[in-house]
Amino acid sequence: MEQDTELFKLEIDETAKATFLEMARWTKFLAIMGFIFLGLIMIAGIVIAMFIDTMGASSPFAAFGAVGTILYFLVIVAVTFYPLYALLRFSTGIKPAVKNADKERFNKALKALKNTFKYYGIMMIIFLGIYGAVIVVVAVTGMMNR
Repeated sequence: MEQDTELFKLEIDETAKATFLEMARWTKFLAIMGFIFLGLIMIAGIVIAMFIDTMGASSPFAAFGAVGTILYFLVIVAVTFYPLYALLRFSTGIKPAVKNADKERFNKALKALKNTFKYYGIMMIIFLGIYGAVIVVVAVTGMMNR
């Protein structure tokens, strides 16, 4: 028996095409809205940094200072930017790939979608590790203070 180099041959029917085109619309919408919110977050950070002196010590950002506040918001934007960018790459690549039956562009678009989910998965592992470490530290501290 001759072994085929491909695991299986995939054909996309009209239902799958329609689904991919609808996914492209929604992912483009989500990516664009995400970029808009990132812009608003940066503007909010700059405004908070500008008025941090007038807020007094009651502000949660007072301890950071103006530069620290801007850096804080910049980190949030930086961490959130890549998955939105990858989502936009998927949405702009999948539509012409499906319409023109362009296999190479289709694969690139799916790779961008995979990278989006991979990024979220890695971030989830990092946050679970941080939460686990915090729980252990709190538990050990609580036992030591008995």
